[in-house]
Amino acid sequence: MTYLTKISYSQAQKRISAKAEELFSPVPEVVDINNCLNRVLANELMAKINVPAFNNSAMDGYAIRHSDLAIEKQGWLTLQKPQYAGSSELQVLEENSAIPIMTGALIPDGADTIVVIENSQTKDEKVHLRDIGEKGSYIRKIGADIKAGSKILEKNIRLKAQDIGLISSVGCQKIAVYPKTKVILFTGGDEIIQVGEEMTQGKVYDSVRPTLKGLLQSQNCEIVHVASFADNPEQIKQALDKYAQPNTVIISNGGVSAGDKDYILSVMQEHGQIDFHKVNIKPGFPLLFGQYNDALFFGLPGNPVSSYTNFCQFVIPTLRMLEGEKIIQAAFIRAKMTRNYSKQNYRREFVRARLSYDPTTGFEVCVSGNQSSGRLTSVTSANCFIVLNETPEDYKIGDQVNVQRFVDLLYPHLI
Repeated sequence: MTYLTKISYSQAQKRISAKAEELFSPVPEVVDINNCLNRVLANELMAKINVPAFNNSAMDGYAIRHSDLAIEKQGWLTLQKPQYAGSSELQVLEENSAIPIMTGALIPDGADTIVVIENSQTKDEKVHLRDIGEKGSYIRKIGADIKAGSKILEKNIRLKAQDIGLISSVGCQKIAVYPKTKVILFTGGDEIIQVGEEMTQGKVYDSVRPTLKGLLQSQNCEIVHVASFADNPEQIKQALDKYAQPNTVIISNGGVSAGDKDYILSVMQEHGQIDFHKVNIKPGFPLLFGQYNDALFFGLPGNPVSSYTNFCQFVIPTLRMLEGEKIIQAAFIRAKMTRNYSKQNYRREFVRARLSYDPTTGFEVCVSGNQSSGRLTSVTSANCFIVLNETPEDYKIGDQVNVQRFVDLLYPHLI
């Protein structure tokens, strides 16, 4: 089998996107508005009604005719029956009178201004109003927020809580969204045991599975199956044969380098279709990508930091794209180094670091601990990557560098 190897970061991104578009053909489904948080909108949405649907009061106060107090903008008016929110009975305002009104209530016939309750004093069925403001104050006009027939949301956006509120405000109960991405997750190796199992010499607890599963959960995927691979090529092939279905992403961890028991690589070489193996980045160099049957396949390196980096840089954008989301890439933040750092390789490097902001000096970034690909603590104490280009360079305190926040990678729809 021939495939690309040791490709650049940008090449890897382009090839993954192309393969994903080739393999996936998601069909939108109609869901209730209460079940669409973090789902991707398949069609643009148009408003069928005005919001507000009628002229209403923006405040608790008194509905008046501005001309009744126009000269001094204060004085006494006779009180009428209140206008309550939710009532369809429309009061008629008489001359030199005021109608108590609640927020959201219909504007009484003849009224053109609302005076807030804080600017009032009542006595003997009369109210004294002061500082009545300009004509039309505190009246929300019909269609002021949304006009019937206008577009309220573009398609291909991932729906936030406020988007759902907006959709509900125009009375839309069901909408078309793209299906969640189906994901199969395999981790393991003969040395790996799960939390709860007895620790024996030569074994290590699986830190990658809960990390990757948590990352998948943050992306609102449909996690179909999670299991372990033993260092057994036949077992690996059987599992891939079973779960490699159309419109499915398989993510495996470990077994993609050049060791005697790196069987993921050998199984993919013999039975799958490898698109590329190894990307010119650090950490995460041994990334394996391709397809097995009709499923998209990511083979992540075994080291926890390498798998985390690969997942953030390559897997998350792919999962979101497969759900139809239009991704808006966050711009790098420029920040000053607070420590010296020596880059001695020709790979694009993702350095785990902590970004902070000082009102005097601006954004600052500090490398978070040992940068070994096995040190998960360097990720837990970090909130960003420092992204360094492919040339070796020594970075000094005060040098400006490009920073990529974790939150922008995990939740680009919130940018």
